[in-house]
Amino acid sequence: MRNKLQILCSTAFLLACAAGRAQQVVAPTPETVGTPRGSTWDDYNILNSIETGYRFQSVNGNEDEYRSSVNYGDGVRLLSGSLSLNSKDGHGHFFDQAVLSVRGLGGDPYEAATFRIEKNRWYQYDLLWRQNDYFNPGLVTDGASGGHLLNTTYGSEDHDLTLLPGSWLQFFLGYSHDSQTGAGISTVPAFDSTSVFPVFANVRRLRNEYRVGSQVRFSGLTLNWTHGWQDFKDDTVTQLNTPVSAIPVTGAELNSFLGPQPTHGTSPYWRVGLLYDRHYFNINGRFTYTAGQQAYLLDETTLGVDRVGAAANRQVASFGGGQRPVATGNLTVTLLPTDHLTIVNATSTYNVRTQGNSAYTQINDGSQTADFVFFEYLGILTVSNQTDVDYRARQWLGFFGGYDFSQRRIRSVQEALSPANAPNLYDQTNRLNAGRFGIRLNGFKALTFTAEGEIGRNSLPFAAKSDGSYHALTGRLRYKLHKLDLMAWSSADYNVNAVALTAYSAHARTYAASASWTPESWLGLDASYSNLHLDTIGGIAYFVGPLSVQGQQSYYVSNIHSGNLGVRFEMKKLASLYLGYSIVQDTGDGRADPTASSVGPGLPAFQAAQTFPLRFQSPIARLSFRLAEKIRLNVGYQYYGYREDFFRAQGYRANTGYTSLLWSF
Repeated sequence: MRNKLQILCSTAFLLACAAGRAQQVVAPTPETVGTPRGSTWDDYNILNSIETGYRFQSVNGNEDEYRSSVNYGDGVRLLSGSLSLNSKDGHGHFFDQAVLSVRGLGGDPYEAATFRIEKNRWYQYDLLWRQNDYFNPGLVTDGASGGHLLNTTYGSEDHDLTLLPGSWLQFFLGYSHDSQTGAGISTVPAFDSTSVFPVFANVRRLRNEYRVGSQVRFSGLTLNWTHGWQDFKDDTVTQLNTPVSAIPVTGAELNSFLGPQPTHGTSPYWRVGLLYDRHYFNINGRFTYTAGQQAYLLDETTLGVDRVGAAANRQVASFGGGQRPVATGNLTVTLLPTDHLTIVNATSTYNVRTQGNSAYTQINDGSQTADFVFFEYLGILTVSNQTDVDYRARQWLGFFGGYDFSQRRIRSVQEALSPANAPNLYDQTNRLNAGRFGIRLNGFKALTFTAEGEIGRNSLPFAAKSDGSYHALTGRLRYKLHKLDLMAWSSADYNVNAVALTAYSAHARTYAASASWTPESWLGLDASYSNLHLDTIGGIAYFVGPLSVQGQQSYYVSNIHSGNLGVRFEMKKLASLYLGYSIVQDTGDGRADPTASSVGPGLPAFQAAQTFPLRFQSPIARLSFRLAEKIRLNVGYQYYGYREDFFRAQGYRANTGYTSLLWSF
């Protein structure tokens, strides 16, 4: 006992100064139950376990915010379950292995199941099923309702069948299905630029994908191909049948709104992979082509009263169909002329074209006017080449570096008034040149150090936040000896850019450290800390009514501190205890008042968006008792605390926990 106390005291400083790596979720329990050998049935060995129990939770504060980030509720759950049947001699009657795993069934917001069944050299079937409850209360920047909400369910399933697995010739069949259904609230502008109204949406989105392919191997060459078809449908309907006031209140009123906007598309595609491997030579190629097609229709009808009290109505019609072919290719060649030298060259291309006829029509019945906008073509072609060299001069010394070149051409054809007018043409080409150099030191068996720098220059950046004139530095230090693993790293990325309309610069820095220590079989510790700093500033132009404001600055600062701590205790295999703590805090730029800023526009709404200080913390405790060889009793508790400094109404405190039985049979 004295030795254990000494070990615990020696870890006190580390526990106080660092936080653990990725903290575990309180349930399900990551313990095992039953004998490792399992039981026998016919010619199969069976391993199985089920954890079922009851979750509880209580929330004080903004429950919508809690649902958007955590969303665990009360009730009985099948927290986890697994069943594995394995043929003893690898030659079962109909299958050699079958494995089923489930998690969170019975009401958890994140439910999943996986299943695999296979027979050696004949077939392998994999199933992945997931269902997530997605709740999003909308972005809030003024302390009030943001006017948007999504309360939907995501469902997805993937089926993959491989025939003749492991042989020189294999065949693949696959099917995937994704859906999003539920309710939502959105906003639409109506009558004038200041009148925005909330409307309801019945969300219905579906995607189906069918796949077929094969793989062949001969003389060191592997060729893989897949042909697939993706079909997408968005039949969301937005409507309103009850009069509502504008956000913010301007005197305008929306009496009825109907906006069906079906979008249907299909994307047949081809994927081809090529691999040729020899001891000193390796070729890896991947090529894809997608012939995307899509058609849509938007038909909005709006009735109401404008802000001066006059009856108003508006009709908006937009329709079109188009093609979006996408072709990509990547060819990587690796040379290993000596045991100390590696040369890698990769050439890739990306070509996407959006072409077709799209017409937008807005009719104002009150003024008997109509506006038309037409679109024809957008194309982006990118070609890049990257060369990397890694040279190990000594056992303890290595150098690496590389050079990147890419060229991107962007072309668009659009007509702003009518198809009869001469089209507006836009054409831009930008070239990026970047170089990298690094050094790797391994002076001691347990200590390694790596440092790398990169400098890049872009001739004509497309967007303000694109890479322009930038440089990046990274460094990593690791000490690993026996049961102790210490790591620290740092990176900095600075970018300065100027386009035709404005200038932009961004500074990003990251500092992080982690530790993992298992001094005894009954004691383990993981801790980590990171600091992410980001500040950006760029030009901004905006309107105040009809007045155009120029020469202002858009400014944002973020300082995110995050820490995790986890400690595991084993008590002679009779019980295990896990204690953890996680905290994330964005201190922003240090201001206490959201409008206390001298940078950028003086409007309070702009200043409040320049930084977003918040704090999130979550301690956790989990205790597991071994009642019998095949039964464990588990209890756990987890606290969630969330606070936004500028918008306190968004904060919440939640107490969650569970009790369960884990057993095998």
